[in-house]
Amino acid sequence: MLYQAKSNGDIGVKGCKIIGNTIPIGYELTETFFVDNSGFGCDDELALTFSQFLKKVKRGYFYGISGQGQFQVYIKEFKRIAKPRAEILAEQGIVSSKLVKNNTRLTIYANGDKVLRLHFTDIIKWQGNKIILTSGGWRTSTTKSRLNEFLGDLGFTVYQKDYKWYIVTPLMTKLEFFDGIELTI
Repeated sequence: MLYQAKSNGDIGVKGCKIIGNTIPIGYELTETFFVDNSGFGCDDELALTFSQFLKKVKRGYFYGISGQGQFQVYIKEFKRIAKPRAEILAEQGIVSSKLVKNNTRLTIYANGDKVLRLHFTDIIKWQGNKIILTSGGWRTSTTKSRLNEFLGDLGFTVYQKDYKWYIVTPLMTKLEFFDGIELTI
C-alpha cells in the first residue's frame, strides 16, 4: 500500500510501507530516493537525511519503500496514471489479473508466464517449464500455505523443520528452500 502525501513535506511519509521492487498497477515511477533511516546521517553524505528527503516530498504523490538496509532505505515516488485499468494491463502485457485469495493475486501474461503475488511479493513465477519460488524474506505460515496450495497440483510441497524450509519434489527429492530457487516442471 502506497502512502499519498497530503502536502509538500508531509511528515506522514515516515510511515510508508514496504512495497518491494514492483510498480503498482495504475502508477508510474517518478523518482527513487536513498534515505538515511538511522537518524545519524549528515547533510553531506550520499544518503539523504530525513529532513532533506522531506523537502522533496510532493503533495499528491505516492511513496513506498522498495528496499532497506541496516541504516538506509530506498523510497520510490509514484504518480497515479489516469488511464483505464484494462489499458494499463494491456500495456504491461497482462491478459488477466485477479484476486484468488486474501491478499493474493494471480496474474497471467500474454507470453504465457504467470505470477502469484502475496501482498507485494511475487512468491511463484511460472515461466515455460520452470517455476521460480521466493518468500521475499517473509517466511510465514501464509506464504507457505499459498505456495503449497498453488504448487500442490504439480506435486511440490513446502514444509518447515527446525526453522528451515524444504521442498519435496514430485520425485520425492528433498531440497532446501531458498529465495529464487528454480524448479523444473
